[in-house]
Amino acid sequence: GESPSVPAHRPPMYGSFTASENGPEDEGNPDVDLTEPEEEPDLPMPYGKGQQAPVSCTTLLLGTTTLVGLLVVVILMYTDDGSEGNDTKNTPTSNRPAYIELPTPSMYEDVASPSTQAVFEKSPVSDFVDISPTHPNVQIHARSLTSPSGRSVTMDWSAARVFLEFEGSDVVLAHLQPANLSAYSKNESFWCPHYKTLYERLHAANQPANCPVWFDVWEAYVDGNHTATLFLNTTQTTYALAVGLDPSEKHFVTLFKRTGPKKGGTVFRGFGLRKGASVNKMLPRYLPSRRLEVLGASEENGECALGTPKDFYSSTLESSVVSYGALLGEYFGADYRHSALGSAGLVLAAADKPDSAPYLDFYQRTLYSLPHHPWNFKNFEADVVLIANGITDWGNTQSPDKFMPIFANALAELLHFVRSKYPNAWIILVPWKSIQIRGLTEGVLSYRNKAPNDTKIVMQVLDQSEWPLKYRGCANHPGPLGHLDYANQLVPVIAQLTGWEPLASKAPSFIIP
Repeated sequence: GESPSVPAHRPPMYGSFTASENGPEDEGNPDVDLTEPEEEPDLPMPYGKGQQAPVSCTTLLLGTTTLVGLLVVVILMYTDDGSEGNDTKNTPTSNRPAYIELPTPSMYEDVASPSTQAVFEKSPVSDFVDISPTHPNVQIHARSLTSPSGRSVTMDWSAARVFLEFEGSDVVLAHLQPANLSAYSKNESFWCPHYKTLYERLHAANQPANCPVWFDVWEAYVDGNHTATLFLNTTQTTYALAVGLDPSEKHFVTLFKRTGPKKGGTVFRGFGLRKGASVNKMLPRYLPSRRLEVLGASEENGECALGTPKDFYSSTLESSVVSYGALLGEYFGADYRHSALGSAGLVLAAADKPDSAPYLDFYQRTLYSLPHHPWNFKNFEADVVLIANGITDWGNTQSPDKFMPIFANALAELLHFVRSKYPNAWIILVPWKSIQIRGLTEGVLSYRNKAPNDTKIVMQVLDQSEWPLKYRGCANHPGPLGHLDYANQLVPVIAQLTGWEPLASKAPSFIIP
């Protein structure tokens, strides 16, 4: 029968806080603290179980090494990679349940933002007050680095979200600027030849065969409406998110970073509202003890998701809004973090990029580009960790058999590290390619040699073998429908392992006030 639904995690907002009248902050270079690392204490994570849902037969529990388990692995190793797909079917399979609904295209396709210039032509800057990014009623869900002054917060991992509720203003502004942290956001010659070769191999046709220009892209949602897509590729530092609002009403704002960490990073300097506006205190946006983390590469960031098989890599075609990790988090009401790095391998990186391997080094950072600021894992202790690493490694080795033990040891090291930070989390390996399945299996067996009692590791093979072309974006990456299918394959697995039930509301939290 149907699982009982849980109450929506968005109770009425309460309280208020009067905005300060200090005026907009200085728009100069971000004053990021580059010297003070954080301590990383380990604390156990509470874990609960509830009603269980059936798990797909392709799920392999790796709690113990058994002959049956190894046989399942061998069978799965020779399944179709689905790397090309076909266009003969309307759905991936006729019997695959659909739990999640994809947001309408209007919620993730580009939307022109209101004219900031027009706002200031009607009203001088002095009519507005600045809402600091560290204001107690501004919620930021991301790995982030706060400047010593508290006047800026820098973020670079994808799916970062910022929430605000206010009243008393007909306009809402956001202060954002590029951090320019990554070589990927600059003209670096060491990776341009790789992209030219890749462009030719993929038979891309819709863009010139040159180095893509990387920059961050954010989506803005106000009162459930997609009001602006912000491209941080200019000198602009203040953006209008919505105009013509009713100042007597409460308004809810979400900023959603849809690009990954190699696009240069973003310095967030807060919001702008009319003088006299108040910022309301919100309850947490997500249910307690539901935290999901996604480890992987470009697919997990939603790279190429908005493109077609004829398109090529571009910041404008990347969107973690439709990524399977975000879809799963919103479905279960779980807070989520994307710790995914495009072109990154556990051992090998695409085209030997020096900024992409080993992945574990970057995973431990608050910001991908700053090695001396380690992330404090106490700030986000995951209940469920999805690990999709390995595609880049296996795509860049010339000797798979010789490379297998090297990769297995690297995965075992990653598993040991994740387990040390999240002692009670479920770890779900989510491969789709046959050699990746084999590599992850060997890595788990290597890990089990030193941790024989860890029974909370699961493998769920993601099936894309029957995807039609409309499920794909550019460069063989999933499109929105592909990410949706991945998410639907993982729903029953996560539900059974954790007892999590879906929210009563199917709308994502970044839309519903």
